[in-house]
Amino acid sequence: MGLVLSTIAAIVPTYNRKDYLVATLQSLFGQTRPVEQIIVWDDGSVDGTEDAVKPLVRDNLTYHRAPNAGKSSALNQAMKFVKGDYVWICDDDDLLLPHAADTLAGILDSDPSIGVAGGSYARFSEGPSGRVVTDAGYWPDLAQGTPARSILEDIFLFQPAMMVRRECYEKVGPFNENLHRSIDYDMIARLVVSTPIRMTEDILFQQRKHDGDRGSSKHRHAASDSEKVWSAQDRKVFQNLREKIPLSFYVAMYCDDRPELAERAGLMQRGCVYGRRNDWNNALDDFEAAASIATDVPLGATEMTICRRAMSGKHGVWPAPEEIQRLGELKERSDIGRQISQALGRGLTWRIRVAASEAQPGEVIRLIGLLKKTGLSLKPDPEGSKVQERRELPAEAYLC
Repeated sequence: MGLVLSTIAAIVPTYNRKDYLVATLQSLFGQTRPVEQIIVWDDGSVDGTEDAVKPLVRDNLTYHRAPNAGKSSALNQAMKFVKGDYVWICDDDDLLLPHAADTLAGILDSDPSIGVAGGSYARFSEGPSGRVVTDAGYWPDLAQGTPARSILEDIFLFQPAMMVRRECYEKVGPFNENLHRSIDYDMIARLVVSTPIRMTEDILFQQRKHDGDRGSSKHRHAASDSEKVWSAQDRKVFQNLREKIPLSFYVAMYCDDRPELAERAGLMQRGCVYGRRNDWNNALDDFEAAASIATDVPLGATEMTICRRAMSGKHGVWPAPEEIQRLGELKERSDIGRQISQALGRGLTWRIRVAASEAQPGEVIRLIGLLKKTGLSLKPDPEGSKVQERRELPAEAYLC
């Protein structure tokens, strides 16, 4: 008797993108592994989406329409109709590559302990000269640390390149309907602290880059404003998650014979996550706490690297005046505080070099001024702790 494969349910929330949507659905129909259920949820479109989708309705595709309430509401309503074992959320303007479903579902099939399977993507745009395909842009080094750590530092995993066991969505609860952007990031962050994730670097979909407006009808914004909107929303997401993701999850990313050294690294890692989204008040709470732990053991290479990463977020480094003062005072707390200050300073000089290489003289001047105001030191790294970053989290780290 042949192996019975788990079934896949794809959800495609849509709003006023009928032309792109049809191409997305055609790419779903072309998967090498069948998608048993496709749920199109029309969030109150007024561009003729219903007429465009109706000819495509078939045994495995259903069309639903509701008044416009935003993407989170659309996904929460659509989730009630899911019958498949695996849930695949696909944006209405992207193209799924034919092997995507097979690759993602295959990861979940191979190991029942894995709750989330993820992969990579390419970007494309269409113009008078035809289609232009480029790489994903930001992509972390997945050979270092855990995927969960990389995801909490910056979003690089997107829904069309992600498949999730249905029970994992049930475990973490609904999409946050109080957010108008960064909805996916909020959910992905909640998932990866609740269940193991396995990544492949295979390209699974092509992300369409276009100039159309984003967001629900109440929160529309131009494509050109996306970076500013996402930066603010990412910060809001992680302020909401501050109390929901315990420090113990960050500590579990590190190991050492002395538990307090893993705790120190975990505090610095959480500080790194918040520093990368310019929430320096929360970041400094963690760096200051770390400065008082195991003061007899200097920082090691792993901890120095955490600090440098705190300065390398994709939204830049923009501490407020009172946060600049706290950064400057960090080195006065202890020898460990001074060493944290050194590592943060080295991260800031890296940003200066990047800005110089990209011919951004205004940014170079601003960052040099920030370096002087904070007084972050640039002395060589000391030889210190041997704390190591784990490649896999222990099972007890995940939230129940």
